[in-house]
Amino acid sequence: MKNAYVAALLAATLTACAATTPAASPMEAHLNRYAGAEAVARNCPAYGGYGSIAAMRSDAENNLARARALGAKETDIKQARERMNGQLMSAIFLVGPPDACNSFVNGLAWAGTTPAVVKPKAASPINGKK
Repeated sequence: MKNAYVAALLAATLTACAATTPAASPMEAHLNRYAGAEAVARNCPAYGGYGSIAAMRSDAENNLARARALGAKETDIKQARERMNGQLMSAIFLVGPPDACNSFVNGLAWAGTTPAVVKPKAASPINGKK
């Protein structure tokens, strides 16, 4: 029982770090959502059934369209896929598929309810003074 708690805590910590690390731009944030949904759909069981995968794909396609509108190229999409798939595979290796998949699905669902999170820009001087 103690091992299950440790695994759950590790999964939450690992995926929280991956999911809460702000993207460098709105384009990257949308690409991460797209690629994360794709990685989950391909590597995790469909806990919510066919409908949940269909909804995830629809959300992923919307994020891909937004990223492309912001200038995403095929190389950007490929990098996002590699990044998100790597994060998911690392989490699966560390805590197992159920915990990793649940955490990623929860993170995608949460991110899908808010605007894309972007790294804050460096603080600008107040009133033009340094």
